[in-house]
Amino acid sequence: MSDPTLMAETIRDTIEALERAREVSKELRKQTNHENYSAFRVQMDELSERLRHLKTMLAHEDEMALDELADALSRAFQGQPAEYRRAEGHGQ
Repeated sequence: MSDPTLMAETIRDTIEALERAREVSKELRKQTNHENYSAFRVQMDELSERLRHLKTMLAHEDEMALDELADALSRAFQGQPAEYRRAEGHGQ
Protein backbone atom coordinates (compact mmCIF):
# COMPACT_ATOMS: atom_id res chain seq x y z
CA MET A 1 0.00 0.00 0.00
CA SER A 2 1.40 3.43 -0.88
CA ASP A 3 2.04 6.06 1.75
CA PRO A 4 -0.59 8.50 0.40
CA THR A 5 -3.13 5.67 0.52
CA LEU A 6 -2.08 4.79 4.06
CA MET A 7 -2.35 8.44 5.09
CA ALA A 8 -5.81 8.75 3.52
CA GLU A 9 -7.00 5.58 5.25
CA THR A 10 -5.63 6.79 8.58
CA ILE A 11 -7.45 10.11 8.19
CA ARG A 12 -10.67 8.28 7.24
CA ASP A 13 -10.36 5.93 10.23
CA THR A 14 -9.78 8.90 12.54
CA ILE A 15 -12.84 10.71 11.21
CA GLU A 16 -14.93 7.58 11.67
CA ALA A 17 -13.71 7.24 15.26
CA LEU A 18 -14.61 10.89 15.84
CA GLU A 19 -18.12 10.31 14.48
CA ARG A 20 -18.60 7.25 16.73
CA ALA A 21 -17.39 9.23 19.75
CA ARG A 22 -19.80 12.00 18.89
CA GLU A 23 -22.72 9.56 18.66
CA VAL A 24 -22.01 7.98 22.04
CA SER A 25 -21.54 11.41 23.59
CA LYS A 26 -25.07 12.30 22.44
CA GLU A 27 -26.38 9.19 24.20
CA LEU A 28 -24.42 10.09 27.32
CA ARG A 29 -25.96 13.58 27.34
CA LYS A 30 -29.45 12.13 26.87
CA GLN A 31 -29.07 9.56 29.60
CA THR A 32 -26.13 9.67 31.97
CA ASN A 33 -25.54 6.18 33.28
CA HIS A 34 -22.69 3.73 33.73
CA GLU A 35 -23.33 1.92 30.44
CA ASN A 36 -23.31 5.10 28.34
CA TYR A 37 -20.29 6.43 30.20
CA SER A 38 -18.38 3.18 29.55
CA ALA A 39 -19.27 3.31 25.85
CA PHE A 40 -18.12 6.94 25.74
CA ARG A 41 -14.77 6.06 27.38
CA VAL A 42 -14.16 3.22 24.92
CA GLN A 43 -14.83 5.49 21.94
CA MET A 44 -12.68 8.30 23.37
CA ASP A 45 -9.80 5.86 23.91
CA GLU A 46 -10.11 4.69 20.32
CA LEU A 47 -10.22 8.27 19.05
CA SER A 48 -7.16 9.19 21.13
CA GLU A 49 -5.23 6.25 19.69
CA ARG A 50 -6.23 7.15 16.12
CA LEU A 51 -5.17 10.76 16.69
CA ARG A 52 -1.80 9.64 18.12
CA HIS A 53 -1.23 7.49 15.05
CA LEU A 54 -2.15 10.33 12.71
CA LYS A 55 0.13 12.72 14.60
CA THR A 56 3.04 10.26 14.25
CA MET A 57 2.45 9.96 10.53
CA LEU A 58 2.28 13.74 10.10
CA ALA A 59 5.43 14.24 12.15
CA HIS A 60 7.27 11.97 9.72
CA GLU A 61 5.59 13.01 6.48
CA ASP A 62 8.85 14.29 4.98
CA GLU A 63 10.50 10.92 5.60
CA MET A 64 7.43 9.19 4.21
CA ALA A 65 7.62 11.36 1.07
CA LEU A 66 11.28 10.38 0.62
CA ASP A 67 10.32 6.73 1.08
CA GLU A 68 7.63 7.13 -1.57
CA LEU A 69 10.15 8.71 -3.96
CA ALA A 70 12.69 5.95 -3.28
CA ASP A 71 9.99 3.36 -3.89
CA ALA A 72 9.01 4.98 -7.20
CA LEU A 73 12.65 5.13 -8.33
CA SER A 74 13.22 1.52 -7.32
CA ARG A 75 10.16 0.43 -9.30
CA ALA A 76 11.31 2.45 -12.31
CA PHE A 77 14.89 1.19 -12.35
CA GLN A 78 14.63 -2.27 -10.77
CA GLY A 79 11.02 -3.19 -11.37
CA GLN A 80 10.31 -3.82 -7.70
CA PRO A 81 9.44 -1.71 -4.64
CA ALA A 82 12.14 -0.50 -2.29
CA GLU A 83 12.85 -2.96 0.51
CA TYR A 84 13.89 -0.43 3.12
CA ARG A 85 11.56 2.07 4.74
CA ARG A 86 13.06 4.91 6.72
CA ALA A 87 9.98 6.66 8.12
CA GLU A 88 8.69 5.66 11.55
CA GLY A 89 5.04 6.37 10.70
CA HIS A 90 4.59 3.37 8.38
CA GLY A 91 1.98 0.89 9.50
CA GLN A 92 1.76 2.05 13.11
